Amino acid sequence: MDAFRYLISKYANAVYAVALNRLGQRSDAEDAAQEAFIKAWYNLTRLNEPGKFGSWLMRIVRNTAEDWWRKYGRLRDGQLEEGLFFVTHSTEEEVLQRERDRAVRTALKQLDEKYRIVAILYFISGFTIKEIAEFLHVTVSAAESRLRRAKDKLKKELFDLAEQTLGNQKLGEVFEQKVVKRIVGISCINFPVKNVEVSFQWYVQHLGCKPVREPIRFKEGTNAIIQLGENGPNVFLLEEVERTPLHFSRNGVPASLFELKTDDIESFYAQLQEDGVQVSERYDNAPCSKYFDVVDPDGNTITVAEWYKN
Repeated sequence: MDAFRYLISKYANAVYAVALNRLGQRSDAEDAAQEAFIKAWYNLTRLNEPGKFGSWLMRIVRNTAEDWWRKYGRLRDGQLEEGLFFVTHSTEEEVLQRERDRAVRTALKQLDEKYRIVAILYFISGFTIKEIAEFLHVTVSAAESRLRRAKDKLKKELFDLAEQTLGNQKLGEVFEQKVVKRIVGISCINFPVKNVEVSFQWYVQHLGCKPVREPIRFKEGTNAIIQLGENGPNVFLLEEVERTPLHFSRNGVPASLFELKTDDIESFYAQLQEDGVQVSERYDNAPCSKYFDVVDPDGNTITVAEWYKN
């Protein structure tokens, strides 16, 4: 988690800048930025080249901001409207500040997308031009050219004013803490499955697992969350088409992935048999527990046990 916290700290303002460029409203951009980091956290196993985390994250936040705008967007042109700027000045200063803000806003809206995103990243992210290029997955010379073009179009006075106005909106530690709190609050066991919908329904219907989040299809993949038992951990079901059952051994003997507790093993066993679920024989390991194994749709083995009371 410490490593990912570092990545949040490093990329927070860049992610926010991309979301702000699309959504226009600070609050919407912050929310979309949080969602982008949550998606990145849950899909880290899909990142084949860790060195390209920045450009991978860039794609996630762009898709997230686009989805967010379609679902919640109040600004139909989606670009840098009144809500972007905050006024915390006296009445006299307020008038002048609003005029300056309006001038910056109008100028930024007139920039082509490829120039505007580089400029906003430059104002907010704190990145060097090389880091901006890596984040956008373009060459350094292309990033330099686009920033230079943005400066030329904005003119020096407006460029400096935009840098000051947007630079004051950088995110701080509070944003990082919010993301970490959300991740820690729903952190769970990663569990690859062939079909999320099938596995989700199976665990809820047959093993009585609590549905925490229904299956959702993202561009990055499909996933869902269930909870094992009354107070057990959450399980993150992640769709992986090419996979094999998860197995490990204890002293050379195949062991189940986890154990579920029940207070009535006979009824539970009978119900699973009636439902056509693949189960093993029942075993009595007195004075510890009575138990049996069950096989899920992916061939994974789970133990169901009723412990003897002392």
